[in-house]
Amino acid sequence: MEIKVSKAALCKQLSICKMLCFVALFISTILLISACEPSKDLSKPVNDTEKEHSQSNQETSFSTLKIPASKTEKIEAIYGWLDSKTILYSVKQDGNDLSQLMVWNLETNDTSIFYQPSFALSEVSISPAGTHILVSSFTSSGKASIAILDQTGNPLYSVAIPAYELTYEWNSYQDGMLFLSSFNEDWTYSSYVLNPEEQTMETLDFPQPFAQWSSEKELMFLDWNREEPALTAPLERKALNDDGVESLMLDVIHFKKMKQALMTIQVETEKQDRGTYAFYDQTNTPIHSFSLPLLKSFSDWVIPSYDFIEKNKEFITFIPNESKDVDQYDGRFTLTKLNWEKGTQEELMKDMENEPLSCSLDGSLCLYGYQFEKIIDMKTHQIQRLFKES
Repeated sequence: MEIKVSKAALCKQLSICKMLCFVALFISTILLISACEPSKDLSKPVNDTEKEHSQSNQETSFSTLKIPASKTEKIEAIYGWLDSKTILYSVKQDGNDLSQLMVWNLETNDTSIFYQPSFALSEVSISPAGTHILVSSFTSSGKASIAILDQTGNPLYSVAIPAYELTYEWNSYQDGMLFLSSFNEDWTYSSYVLNPEEQTMETLDFPQPFAQWSSEKELMFLDWNREEPALTAPLERKALNDDGVESLMLDVIHFKKMKQALMTIQVETEKQDRGTYAFYDQTNTPIHSFSLPLLKSFSDWVIPSYDFIEKNKEFITFIPNESKDVDQYDGRFTLTKLNWEKGTQEELMKDMENEPLSCSLDGSLCLYGYQFEKIIDMKTHQIQRLFKES
């Protein structure tokens, strides 16, 4: 199916969609640090000097985290976690026009080649469970080459479709499955469901090009008006093979569906410069909500970067110091942790830039930056650069 969508609406949705980012567990570094400490007589009390020394050793170990690279290699970007100790990144060798996908084991500090593409990389995305990796590239003839790899870098499925831009959403309920929309040069689009395990890509008649999985066979989406640009839209749900659409709530500016919870953002009725971040369980029963300042552009709301520690019921985001038009806002942001089960709010780090964020599943560390070139220790609030930004 080919449906016309306005360029303004597309740009608004692309900016929201690309805020989203994929993550996994990271605990082995702490175990490694503990293993390197000298043994102590546990019958003796630990004095303040020993405590300070132990903390100093941990800080020193964190500050030495850095991806090994030779003088002939240029690290380009980090894409996320394949497991609790393995990071996926790209590197370009001197004299080679194509990048390589590499893996770095934080426990052993070893690196190895994960995948050598035959095309220039445009996007790389890791599925929620880390079992599938999407790599894509755009050709000069207006096509997108898409390959789905397994967790060892072996190709599972590949396809080429007409596209000048792609958006996609991994299915958390059936890892590896994707909802994908391809945009043509005139901003018409087609939607698909891609299943690498079954080696299929099914064309889908869907009312919007941006959607998120709400179950194995259902999708949620904001039903934006394609004829008249608007700042809010109704949140709706639709089964893959059903014509019916279920309306969930009105006047939503942004949402994120997790496996066990749903977050929505709506403008407050009495304070139009603030937003209500509301959280719901799997039955869409309200759990808790928070009032946060909003940044607004001429035709859109600017949603700061965020991530979830779903098992801890934690939402980590950057919060602006005040509500304002984004063109007039020259302030910084406070990295804040909100617990949607307890209703608590904790400031973590002040005077921060609003840059992409991707946290480990236990929330101990977060990748940070436009290339995920930095890492944050969420306990000590230290920031370490993993490679030199290109």
